[in-house]
Amino acid sequence: MSEEQEHARPDLPTELDRLVEELGRVRALGLPRLHEAELATLRSRVADGRGEPEAVERMLHTVVLGLDGELLRDAALHSFGFASGTRDRSGKERRARAAHVYGVGAERFRKHQEKLMLHQVARAVLNFAGHDPAPVVPDLGGGSSESATAPVRAGRHVLRAAFAHGDVLLTLHVAPIELVTGVDVLVSSENIYFEMSKTFRRTVSGSLRRAGATKDAVGRITDDVIARQLADWVRTFGVPGLPVAAGTVAVTSPGALSAQGVRRILHAAVATPSAKGDGYETAPAAVAAAVRRVFQLAAAERRTGRVPLRSIALPLLGAGRGGLDARTSAETVVGTLEQVLKADPDWSVHLVTRNPLSARTVIDVVTDRHP
Repeated sequence: MSEEQEHARPDLPTELDRLVEELGRVRALGLPRLHEAELATLRSRVADGRGEPEAVERMLHTVVLGLDGELLRDAALHSFGFASGTRDRSGKERRARAAHVYGVGAERFRKHQEKLMLHQVARAVLNFAGHDPAPVVPDLGGGSSESATAPVRAGRHVLRAAFAHGDVLLTLHVAPIELVTGVDVLVSSENIYFEMSKTFRRTVSGSLRRAGATKDAVGRITDDVIARQLADWVRTFGVPGLPVAAGTVAVTSPGALSAQGVRRILHAAVATPSAKGDGYETAPAAVAAAVRRVFQLAAAERRTGRVPLRSIALPLLGAGRGGLDARTSAETVVGTLEQVLKADPDWSVHLVTRNPLSARTVIDVVTDRHP
């Protein structure tokens, strides 16, 4: 071969290139059809040398959970079908949900963010240390042998809580709260001024605000529905610019979230601006008061017969930017649920966190209650 021919010859695909191509196939086909894909490079990266689809899926899920950056991680979880309610969705539907994470249209996501995501996942696979996560046991009524520090895989998990008045099933969603479907009431964590987070924030408040807004064809917000209605609530029941008592709960419609079965957003004012800086502080007593008030308001509306409310989804109120650690928030929420459900057991209760390690904390808190 001449020197000219050697220089004209196209570069052979690198291992990274092959991984990107194979990950694109996985994204398009979905996890239930993983066995149909030609994934020689991905299979070669499985720690124990086996190439079964289940082993590839476990490795890929571990890699995605370890991605640096919430947007990237959430988009990947939805793209590949690890997020709650996405496993059996079409590639088109999963792409739309991943695009929603970035707040862009599906076509723009395909041309830009999706390419970046596939490359980042491919690089993470190349650097994969080879440790598969322990399997998650959905029903933990009999206890779990999982590592106390292992992240919980994305999706929906049923937990049996041993309350004093009897066992109660709680559903844990490891997913962004705005993607939870089929639940009547979503609870948002707010500050005591009822000022929702900006729509670009990855907080519960900002995510629900963004998801509930009306948008035009290119994704621009035309009506900030939930924030507008919350401001109306403050003008009616409070004083704009002045704080409400910690634990106060306000009610708004779900805005555009009604399309996925949500009937109400209940806003729990639990976070107080810190006197020490720009952050917030949250007292466990405020979280407990807010949880009780959420169920009081939902029950009152249910009694009117206008809206048949039966299910409520709660985040870890006050955790994260609210200044409360996940363990304290989970213990307070679960402990208050025991009191609430003893008095009014006719509720389906869901707990929601997008953080796999916080999800592990929730499971620990629930299972620690078992004798």
